[in-house]
Amino acid sequence: MGEIDKRSLSAGKWLLFVSALTLWGGERGFSNESSRTGDLPASPSVKLIRSDYEKDEITKLCGESVELAESKLTAIVQLSPAERNIENTLLAFEETVAEVTDKTNALLFMGYVSTDPNLRDEGMNCEESVSTFLVKTSARRDLYQAIKGQNARNLDEKRLLDQTLLAFEQNGMNLNDENLAKFVELNSLLSSKSVEFSKNLNSDHSFIEVTREELSGLDEKFIDRLEKREDKYIVYVNEANYPAIMENCTNEQTRFRVLQVNLNRAGERNTQLLEEAVVLRSQIAKLVLGSDKVWADYRISGRMAKDRQAVEGFLKNLKEKLAEKNRQDLNELLEFKKSLDPSATKINMWDINFLANQLRKKNFSIDGEVIREYFPAEVVIDGLFKVYSNMFGVRFQEVPGAKVWSPDVKLFEIHDKKDEKLIAYFYADFFPREGKYDHAAAFSLISGRTLADGNYSVPVSSIVANFTPPSSTLPSLLSHDEVETAFHEFGHIMHQTLTRAPYASLAGSSVARDFVEAPSQMLENWVWQPEVLNLISGHYKDHSQKLPPDLLEKMISARKFQQAYFYTKQLLYGTFDMTIHTQDGPVDVTKTFNDLYKEIIGVDPIEGNHFPASFGHMMGGYDAGYYGYIWSEVYAQDMFSRFKSEGIDSPIVGGQYRKSILESGNMADGIDLLKSFLGREPSDKAFLEKLGIN
Repeated sequence: MGEIDKRSLSAGKWLLFVSALTLWGGERGFSNESSRTGDLPASPSVKLIRSDYEKDEITKLCGESVELAESKLTAIVQLSPAERNIENTLLAFEETVAEVTDKTNALLFMGYVSTDPNLRDEGMNCEESVSTFLVKTSARRDLYQAIKGQNARNLDEKRLLDQTLLAFEQNGMNLNDENLAKFVELNSLLSSKSVEFSKNLNSDHSFIEVTREELSGLDEKFIDRLEKREDKYIVYVNEANYPAIMENCTNEQTRFRVLQVNLNRAGERNTQLLEEAVVLRSQIAKLVLGSDKVWADYRISGRMAKDRQAVEGFLKNLKEKLAEKNRQDLNELLEFKKSLDPSATKINMWDINFLANQLRKKNFSIDGEVIREYFPAEVVIDGLFKVYSNMFGVRFQEVPGAKVWSPDVKLFEIHDKKDEKLIAYFYADFFPREGKYDHAAAFSLISGRTLADGNYSVPVSSIVANFTPPSSTLPSLLSHDEVETAFHEFGHIMHQTLTRAPYASLAGSSVARDFVEAPSQMLENWVWQPEVLNLISGHYKDHSQKLPPDLLEKMISARKFQQAYFYTKQLLYGTFDMTIHTQDGPVDVTKTFNDLYKEIIGVDPIEGNHFPASFGHMMGGYDAGYYGYIWSEVYAQDMFSRFKSEGIDSPIVGGQYRKSILESGNMADGIDLLKSFLGREPSDKAFLEKLGIN
């Protein structure tokens, strides 16, 4: 325990326009007649991103982009009421914000992936500048009034108008001038704290020094790739090392040290930043909605859940259903621990992953390190491409000699199989390096949208991960969890790149925060299907040797092992999020988390931890929204049930999924997209069946 599910972090954080300006979801402006997204012009307009910036160039370009956008917004409001129309107000506003985000997203991105620390700093500073600009823009009454007076000419424009006005209204348009100025000030402060929080985590390179003996239980291949200083090994507590140690190291003290250091990354400062952010958010909610409201009210309004009472009821209901199964899972681990150590009386926080992995090996004769041998990264990615290509009717092609920010990064084109037209580009940045963003995520860099000349902008995205890197003697060998992460994050890439929505603010994964994970969560199911596992596996010494049938069968049988604990952990994070964001005043986030950990998980938290300081979701756009991971999985499993019944590799169902879900973006509410794909009302039946709950 101690780590959030890194598969969860999605592109939502990077849709800065959406994050700062547009509400997620909502029920407004939809009609079945408005689905024109599939008929948009397909002629490409291609732009790629740069990474070869000179010193201070990012700062200069960022400033120029914001300045140009501000001048265009000024031109909109300077039009007289008689001169205004839908083209020179709403659509001009949409185009202006799309242009500035397209220009600056690549600059911000360097803050997370560049190999140059100076460029990373400039990228982070640019992120703060752009975020501040968008916050101020979202609270401009003059823009709101110019746009509000317009009439949509068709259903697509009505959707954009409704969503844009709704966003402005949530950003204080009903406040008087004094309170609106206060709103902007509070949001700007909040934005700067979020940027600093991310920067602190990205620049944290915490590690422990251990002897060879203190790494007992770990695979020699893992140890060989560790840095060594004299007679000690340097173990960075990052995503590439943490799981292997917590699951396999038999030295309890080493696991304790790794967990403690991992849960104290940027601990003191980030804890302070989060607590300050919670207070600012509370003030914003009260300013906009009234003194009896809290941040969760403010954030959830307009999402699929509609209000915080629905979320609280959802979490409470799930807690009750999972409690007994979680106790059974932990009791099973305790009994196993007693078999290893008869004097054991309880499970410690640093025991859980280790005991679960060892018991999984014992019960199912599964060795994760043996499984890795059948998942060389190159074979997995090649198989992934084949699966997605067949299902969604696309073709992937590497671009040789592409200019990238690190030698191990690759650029790919996506073509439509029907007519071979170029649809999109995406970068693949799979392996860890110093200073790089240390989780797994999909970043939208250039949004899809209809351009003024009628062509469709070619979307550009990047998958960023920290998979097990190659060593001096071995290629990159992925754990099955990493394979699942690849399918999940690539699901986000598909959502971002296959979009045909006409407006950038409503394109790709710019959907309701409690729906955005559903398309990718659904695709995790593919790595548990025998026919897919056979396609994406191949022993690193001989790729023709697929995952053995008996091992494959054991993996599938073991899938539900400790499942209640996993979902209880997700429940904990969602409950922590809702707890701190339903408070009126200052919150001790560390004590709150520790109390909830003890109550919900049933294990004592490690002393001296500062878990909230590394819980990037709370400062990365998932505040009062983490519940969305479980909430959206209800829909994910429901969608998967159609593939399960009609064909896991069916290009017909895949094509309908592409059109109904992936291409549509936010041109309709998520619930209506689901109905379109499913042909019925959504249900939680498949989700509860997965959990073994009647």
